[in-house]
Amino acid sequence: MAQRTFLSLVRWELEEYLSLPVLAFLVASAIVAVLAQSNTVSPMPGRAYINLYNGSDTVMLIMTIGAGAFFARTYAGSISRGETKIMLSYPIKRWQLFFSKFTAMFLIIFVIYGATYSMHFYLDGIALSEPMFFVTLLSFLLQLMLACSFSIAVSMVTKSEIMSILAAVLLLMGIDSVVGTQGYFSAQGRLYYLFQYYGELTHGSPPLGDQFIVTANDVTVAVLFPAVVTVLLLIGSYVYFTRYLEVD
Repeated sequence: MAQRTFLSLVRWELEEYLSLPVLAFLVASAIVAVLAQSNTVSPMPGRAYINLYNGSDTVMLIMTIGAGAFFARTYAGSISRGETKIMLSYPIKRWQLFFSKFTAMFLIIFVIYGATYSMHFYLDGIALSEPMFFVTLLSFLLQLMLACSFSIAVSMVTKSEIMSILAAVLLLMGIDSVVGTQGYFSAQGRLYYLFQYYGELTHGSPPLGDQFIVTANDVTVAVLFPAVVTVLLLIGSYVYFTRYLEVD
């Protein structure tokens, strides 16, 4: 019974917040993000996988903005419009509502951007078994987790859709801008460490040059930082939503 209710809530979230015009816009933004840097190709034979890195910056930027907007709309927007109060008047649990929102939005955004990014197989002639494609997807997953958790946490504080979008997106973009492209705290920096380390393991040399050696510890920090921050923010948001949020 609980599982059926949860799945019904996930389906309702998708129908409510991802109707056809909105879904079409999300797909179009992902396609534009991929094609925007499709001209940054490597002319060297056998090095087409570098295009995955070159084309990732715009994709992660637009995905971060989209995730911030959609999660703020489904959490803060739902609270401010009174939808959360109406939903909780039915025999459903707060945890079911909280996680159904997260599951619906997270999965649809990741699937759309991941599937769209696979256009590189055709655009750059990359083999389907290219491991660097999956390394890039891992970086997308980590950034999406971070963007979603930030947006949810801000939504719990502000309960305002517009304020949540602006705060979450500007905060994440600001961190990336300050840290730069080779830091653990930026999306492109984390991809840099992952790309260099696994590129050397799978292709024999660092794909982006050997400015400095990337170690397993660097990769561990690059993965653990967004994962730990995401878990902490989600736990805090979940506790507030289920125990302290007033919807009367």
